[in-house]
Amino acid sequence: MATTNNIHRYLDDAFAEIPRTPETADLKEEIRGNLQARVTELETNGSKPDAAAAKAIKELGPINELVDSIGDSEPTTSPADTAVKLIALNRVKPSPGYVVRTVLLSLLLACGVTLVTVGSILGGLGIADFWLVSALPVESVFAGLFLGVIVAHALGRETSHHYPTKPTRALGFGLAAFAGLTGLGFAAAWFANPLLWLLVTGCGLALVSLMAFVALGVTQTNRQKPWVKELNRAYAVEDRFSQDPASAARFGLYTVVIWVLAFAGFVVLSITVGFAWSWLALLAGLAVFFLVLARMLFPADSNKK
Repeated sequence: MATTNNIHRYLDDAFAEIPRTPETADLKEEIRGNLQARVTELETNGSKPDAAAAKAIKELGPINELVDSIGDSEPTTSPADTAVKLIALNRVKPSPGYVVRTVLLSLLLACGVTLVTVGSILGGLGIADFWLVSALPVESVFAGLFLGVIVAHALGRETSHHYPTKPTRALGFGLAAFAGLTGLGFAAAWFANPLLWLLVTGCGLALVSLMAFVALGVTQTNRQKPWVKELNRAYAVEDRFSQDPASAARFGLYTVVIWVLAFAGFVVLSITVGFAWSWLALLAGLAVFFLVLARMLFPADSNKK
């Protein structure tokens, strides 16, 4: 038993810094079998278990050289099979408590969004009572809170593909999600109860949410695990934003400017000419946004060397 434990501990330490791939996993098990066979042979010749394990490990040589030799051999599996094996090897199981909390929060979020949507429609049609309409802003805040907690909690956890986000950044994404959904809820409540503060607050929160998401997205570092990066390299496609961070940053700034002007136009038109025309400002903002996106991703000289 002591000899087996020595071998297991040695292999775990040796492979601790080596990315887990189907090839390295197979190599580890192959080495384990060879070491155990060699130890058995040495013990048969009269060596003590610990001495036999130490000698077998010494005869093995550096692990890194064996790992590097993997790349010199021809692949025996298809990329799809390799991807399936990588996912199985690196799978991180979510805790039951996290699953239960997320499901409960998602149900509360769905209820909150449903209440705000139905209440706004009924209030806009004039068939909702005063208390239902008055409760819409509070319901919007609670729906935004549920979404913010779900987003922050999810980003703060390790997944099979990604390392956890830093707590401060996870909180930032959660607050941005909270502001966005709450703002949309306030804007929806405005249809049922046309108070100016609801419209201004809703548009303001939505704008703050958009700017926060852009800022967090532009400054986000790559959280992908090494095995995911290796797999992505096998299916690499041309992506200007990932290859040119300056273009991605410029696009983020353009996005903020476009939607600031679009929301400002929406508010001004809603106050002056009414909602019948104010929504055109958001439609124009969306059209400009996609035109800029297409221009940034596919410049006219993209085919030039």
